[in-house]
Amino acid sequence: MITVNIRKPNKCNSEWSMFLSFPYDTTILDVVRSFPYKWWNAENKEWELPLEKLGALVDKLPEEEFDITGPYVSFKKEVDIPEGFEFKTQPFQHQLEAFEYGLKYDRWFLGDEMGLGKTKQSIDIAVAKKLQYGYRHCLIICGVNGLKWNWLNEIAVHSNETGYILGQRGSKIGSNKDKLDDILDLVNNESYFIITNIESLRDEDITGALISMCKEEEIGMIITDEIHMMKNPTSQQGKAFLKLRTKTMIAMTGTPLMNNPLDLYIILKWLGYEDTSFYSFKNHYCVMGGYGGYEIVGYKNINQLKEKLDEIMLRRKQRDVIDLPEKTYVEDYVDMTPKQTMIYNEVTQEIKDNIDIISTSPNPLAELIRMRQATGYTGILSSTVQESAKLDRMEELVEQAVASDKKVVVFSNWTQITNEVYKRLRKKYKVARITGQTKDNERQDIVDNFQSGNISVLIGTIGAMGTGLTLTAGTVEIFLDEPWNRAKKEQAEDRC
Repeated sequence: MITVNIRKPNKCNSEWSMFLSFPYDTTILDVVRSFPYKWWNAENKEWELPLEKLGALVDKLPEEEFDITGPYVSFKKEVDIPEGFEFKTQPFQHQLEAFEYGLKYDRWFLGDEMGLGKTKQSIDIAVAKKLQYGYRHCLIICGVNGLKWNWLNEIAVHSNETGYILGQRGSKIGSNKDKLDDILDLVNNESYFIITNIESLRDEDITGALISMCKEEEIGMIITDEIHMMKNPTSQQGKAFLKLRTKTMIAMTGTPLMNNPLDLYIILKWLGYEDTSFYSFKNHYCVMGGYGGYEIVGYKNINQLKEKLDEIMLRRKQRDVIDLPEKTYVEDYVDMTPKQTMIYNEVTQEIKDNIDIISTSPNPLAELIRMRQATGYTGILSSTVQESAKLDRMEELVEQAVASDKKVVVFSNWTQITNEVYKRLRKKYKVARITGQTKDNERQDIVDNFQSGNISVLIGTIGAMGTGLTLTAGTVEIFLDEPWNRAKKEQAEDRC
């Protein structure tokens, strides 16, 4: 006999939990342990599982009898929208579904593809949670530094609340001391949304003050944007991030898996759905081998990890919810100029001459970067030869697009190449550029001008412009070169 008591959860991110108790039986125990989310309470000697898994539990144990006690629960219970809440901007149907999902759950993962409005969805949910729970502040942590100003703008568009960037002093961001002063004075800050970047957590004083504000419930909710950028749980920044806990927590990214399953650890751990250490997590999902047995040579138990993620993630793709045309990919091949070929051959020969050293280097691919740069723009490598067949062709493509009244975004890995693109195009078109050197407040002004039509061509590095920015006015993208990581390419593609 398995006794099932239905009551409010202790650990589970659900409205109701089921608490199981039964005589020791390895068959039952194995079934219970097979669920991705279960918690053992040694004091009460009972297992806690989400109530939604009751049907699956019964199906897996058809020979067992169940004694179920507790309140009757309807799984189709309507979501109660807090009194006084109104949408400032009308949501699409998929955004309304996310809003209702966010009212039902307090710790979850919003993994919608870029372009579906994750920012608006989370802002609406945060405003509703303020009415639902009486929160004083919602902390927004940006995984990408330049997104702070974008969030400030989106808050003004989608809500009647105000936002404040920690350390904000006019149009500039001050020192860590300024940020710390702002945190300690949160009780007097009338803005509901408090914004900062993940790098702020490298300062122990800032982290300690934020943790205190969370414990004192001055901060009742945390939204973490582009959480995939925080993949290292063993770094000082990662350890600090994992200590920030509140009642309501939403993790956000359109690219939950950048390189390997280990990227998911910090998401699951922060939201409270992973109890093990990073070492144990890695050993459970990775096949170790190679030199000394310390290298990851494969992966295992991936179905378990997928099931864990499905339990807490809401993810929709553009093609499923919005009537958009398919992306059209065109590969343009160009022949290098004679002088460009000469530079390329010189770099190639130098690599061949040093191949023994390169093959034993920690990162052989890095040694090939100069070959890629030679095909992009020789001016990076030579002060006398400054040519590029790619950039010549790029100018033709931009001319065709602008003549057809289309707006263009040009990407490159290297700032030196974006500088040359800017130099070539600024005499003919209204252009702007975003690189790692662009100040945060200037970045949002550039985006606004591009979206409003004041800029025809936007130029930027994939690192600085490839995530978090809304460039939906653009319909033509030109990649002069591509990142090694395919996910970063897709992130950049989905700006437009």
